[in-house]
Amino acid sequence: MKLSILIPMYNASEHIGNCLDGLLNQDIPKEDYEIIVMDDGSTDDSTEIVKGYVERSENVILHIEENSGCYSTRNKLLKLARGEYIYNLDADDYIVYRSLKKIISTAKQHDVDILGFNSISTTEVNLFSSNTKNEVTDVTIYNGIEFLSKRKYLNITVWWYIIKRDFIIKNKICFEIGNPMEDGPFTLRTFLKANRIIHLKMDIHRYVQVPTSIMNNENRDHLNKMIENYIDLIPRYNSLIVDISKRHNPNLHKVIDNIKYRRDVNVYFMFFKMIKSNISIVQINKILNEFKSLKAYPITQFIGEEYNQKKFIISAYIFNHKTLFYFVLYPIRIMYRLKLINLP
Repeated sequence: MKLSILIPMYNASEHIGNCLDGLLNQDIPKEDYEIIVMDDGSTDDSTEIVKGYVERSENVILHIEENSGCYSTRNKLLKLARGEYIYNLDADDYIVYRSLKKIISTAKQHDVDILGFNSISTTEVNLFSSNTKNEVTDVTIYNGIEFLSKRKYLNITVWWYIIKRDFIIKNKICFEIGNPMEDGPFTLRTFLKANRIIHLKMDIHRYVQVPTSIMNNENRDHLNKMIENYIDLIPRYNSLIVDISKRHNPNLHKVIDNIKYRRDVNVYFMFFKMIKSNISIVQINKILNEFKSLKAYPITQFIGEEYNQKKFIISAYIFNHKTLFYFVLYPIRIMYRLKLINLP
């Protein structure tokens, strides 16, 4: 079997059918790939929808587990996979029709550890055609350090690349559980171990922006939990920086800048969670002092090619000056709650 597509699912009844439709309208035989869905304790009719696909398609497999969290579920899926390559996909998202043949053939032809492709962020659920030609030209093979040194602004979620299963097993790669933002550290750890990486300029994946997703949910308790997750996440990036600093490679400083940038992006967007939440200035000050001790605050790597608009420059300046931020915090909260302004 050439490919295992691994999908953790929790209350995804609105999107899982669309996700599976994209995966089943492909240009390789069904015996060449498996689609393993693991339900993580859904309370809606997600499982019933998937059972319908299982009955109609021999390569769709459903496992039902008690709720244990996304990354615990992803680790279980990794152990179930039988394919030569593995693809981690979210139940909310989908891929374009007839795209797997080129991905798999290119990965096998060049015997890569990782093969990446492009993604489009959208609210639409029917963008099943690619905007790029189904061709592969100018293939360049990088090792992990080379790739990360050249891709400071790469997306570090898990759904824009496939990974060789033997590479995962050999390097004992798995997801650290307990934080719903583990995608970034996992991707960076994985790429740093890779010797052969290819990136195709083909838009294959569709990231569907769902209002109730982990990052978009604005429930007050959820926001407070997200802030706790950021507090846990930032030291993980720092640990990566420390580990990389021990290596000897002329490109390491660029990789470290890459990780610091990703760390700063998370700190920047954490500020908006703090604004939307109900945590006090005393609590915020404690968090920022902790980040300062980790050299993660003030944020120095955030403004650049990806975030260079005036709104980012002004807001980052405010966030970097605590007194100014505390002065404007409550007025901004009031305007946000009155729906007079929108926040990321």
